[in-house]
Amino acid sequence: MMAALLHLITIFSLLAIILSNAESISIDCGSTGSYVDSNNVKWVGDEGFVTTGEAMKIPNVVTMPFNTLRYFPTGQTNCYTNIPVTKLQKTLVRTKFYYENYDGKFSPPSFDLVYDGKHRDSMKITESLLNNEETFYYSELIFAPGNESISVCLLRTSPSDNPFISSIEVYSLDVGMYADLGPSEGLITQQRTTCGAKETISYPLDPYGRPWYPLGADATLADLTTSAPSIDITGASNKPPEVVMSKASSSLGQSIRLSNLALPLTGLPVYLALYFSEPQTLGRTQKRSFNVFLDETQAGSGPIIPVFGKATQVVLRDVVATSGSQIVFQSTGDSVLPPIINGVELFSISNSRNGGGENQSSGGNNQSSGGNNDSGGGVKNNGGKKKKNKLPLILGVTFASAFAILSSTFGAIFLRKHQNAKPHPNTTPTTSTGNGIGTGMSPLVGQQIASDTDHSYVVQDDHH
Repeated sequence: MMAALLHLITIFSLLAIILSNAESISIDCGSTGSYVDSNNVKWVGDEGFVTTGEAMKIPNVVTMPFNTLRYFPTGQTNCYTNIPVTKLQKTLVRTKFYYENYDGKFSPPSFDLVYDGKHRDSMKITESLLNNEETFYYSELIFAPGNESISVCLLRTSPSDNPFISSIEVYSLDVGMYADLGPSEGLITQQRTTCGAKETISYPLDPYGRPWYPLGADATLADLTTSAPSIDITGASNKPPEVVMSKASSSLGQSIRLSNLALPLTGLPVYLALYFSEPQTLGRTQKRSFNVFLDETQAGSGPIIPVFGKATQVVLRDVVATSGSQIVFQSTGDSVLPPIINGVELFSISNSRNGGGENQSSGGNNQSSGGNNDSGGGVKNNGGKKKKNKLPLILGVTFASAFAILSSTFGAIFLRKHQNAKPHPNTTPTTSTGNGIGTGMSPLVGQQIASDTDHSYVVQDDHH
């Protein structure tokens, strides 16, 4: 009896470990084996996730994961598959690209990315040599996967350009984060800014792996630091890190104008999230009150009054914005203090439920530069948590084994105590692995429409 119970405890402990590992994964493309980086993030090689392309080690580059990559000299579409996620849970996926003239052609490529067969972004590398291993290009998506694994596909858009990729990072987000995102929608990151800070904030300060980039120098703004001993972020469902909420930018006048938004000229439907926290205790005669507008559309239902020691979140979505758009913070008539802003997230909406923005974003050329306001800044801290390869297969086998052993064990116990009792029938749960073992092409089979002009593809919205 005791042995059986110990066996059950061991099984459930193993299941708990596997389920915890399902929260995130970091894939070093073009490498083999695994390693742990300076942030205690475990990286794994890309074997088991991709069957096409060529692995490449970049000479004279030492920073992992940028010292290796995988490029695809053949095929219109090449895919990473079997990337484990938690079904229906909001998930952040980030892909990074460090060209550094790896092919000796001094010809940085352009290509498209399709996440899970339905969310499309464009990647345009413009520099042949960055000469800085903390500067790179990235694409990032937040969405709710319909299965227990996802795919990331690279699409050739020019016959002369070979798509490549340096890394893939996946984070599970908590329930309630980005709650107003529809089940078929995706948020393609255009800009994520920490205001009043001097350095990039990322994992582990943001446990969800989101990089926050400094706003950059602006003579019209003053940097503020909170005097609160801590900040309660429960009022902001997207859970901005407390360290982001501890800094703010304040106007030296009566308004703040954020321009040069990382959006195309043609415009996209956007999701704008703004975060506020009053940095000081206000006297009875002091008041900070302001309205926020994206062009002519007001964010929120009325004036924003930040609270000391607490985070406030305001979301505006489905407004079409362009690179010429402005976010304006304007003091109300009875406000004594100028407007402030702690953090900003700006996304384009893929497959918007209100129409527009379907599949294609012309962003995706975010370049890291440690505080470049025009592009959304750059990642210096890599993200990810410990993760195991081919998790869906392991999970399915383990659950099946666990339930088989559970049934037989309890059956044996019941038979021993109740000789006339009948055991319950064994049941084995099934675990979906999405697209299964990848051929590099399967996620987009039947979903591609070739263009007559540029070899690009339109990826249809495949509702799960």
